[in-house]
Amino acid sequence: MPTLTAEILTDSCRKIFRALGASHTEAEVVTRAMVDANLVGHDSHGIIHLPLKYVPEIESGLINLGAEIEVKRESPSMAVLDGNWGFGPVIATHAVKLAVLKARSNDVGSVAVSRSNEVGRLGGYALIAAESDMICLLTVNDHGAGSCVVPFGGTEPRLSTNPLACAIPLPGREPLLLDMSTSVVASGKVRVQQHRTGIAPEGWIVDSTGTPTTNVDDFYSDPPGALLPFGGIAAQKGFGLSLVVDILSGALSGAGCTRADETRPGNGIFVTAINIASFVEIPEFNEEVDRFVEYVKSAQKSPGVEEIFVPGERGFREREIRERDGIYVEEETWEQIKAVAERYRVKIAD
Repeated sequence: MPTLTAEILTDSCRKIFRALGASHTEAEVVTRAMVDANLVGHDSHGIIHLPLKYVPEIESGLINLGAEIEVKRESPSMAVLDGNWGFGPVIATHAVKLAVLKARSNDVGSVAVSRSNEVGRLGGYALIAAESDMICLLTVNDHGAGSCVVPFGGTEPRLSTNPLACAIPLPGREPLLLDMSTSVVASGKVRVQQHRTGIAPEGWIVDSTGTPTTNVDDFYSDPPGALLPFGGIAAQKGFGLSLVVDILSGALSGAGCTRADETRPGNGIFVTAINIASFVEIPEFNEEVDRFVEYVKSAQKSPGVEEIFVPGERGFREREIRERDGIYVEEETWEQIKAVAERYRVKIAD
């Protein structure tokens, strides 16, 4: 696998988006979202999306370049937006910033969005609110499409991966950042495994009959396999959380919950920003959360464990490593990106 710097990946992806007709802002926002995902170790939401998702969707007209984000409903504390099928990262960034603006004046701000394309890694958007001393909760579904997860006790897919993220600012350190799918893994991680080994860990997927399998090709067969809800023997918890995410993201936004007759890919989005200062003095909040985190991390460690990590901490550590040593990119992914660059006569690194 090639090892490339974040700067090379950023320059390459930005040039390709511009060659495809994206504006400077669109190219910058989408590229940053992808490369940031790679930097923190979420390769399933990184530059692999360029050849597999963004380029085909631009070429087919699924992504509307320069789309205007419209307001469908609004009050001082909430808004419902129509993304008009623009770039997901552009729309999600706008939604979080609007929620923060509303929370600054009204204690809490909530925004729901329909007709947004793939937003990628959620955690990066939640951090926008944390930078403003706010707590952020963000959920998305697949806009009614993307059934690839079986319900607890079922053998047929009825849900999308229905991820959620929550960012909480921490004093003197990186925010606490929960960023997870309600399936055992994000579907993109199966694609990464296909590019790397062709084998999935046990407990990830079932084939089209509902039988557990480790063969990644079973997930992409016709009829397809499916992911399991997270939780293992307690997967009813992941399943229940997935239902909540689907309703918040789909029913409130107007995008719709997962259904059999929807094939248009996209994301319904729900975001809430909570202004901490409206509830408690910031120093008081910081002191309590810092004490709590230190208490949790001070627990006796299991054999072989050197440190207890809070959510997001591993990703921030991984960013430091990859900024220093570079980002490993699957050979198949890089070859696909180079093929796109050649087709659009864009010069990128070999």
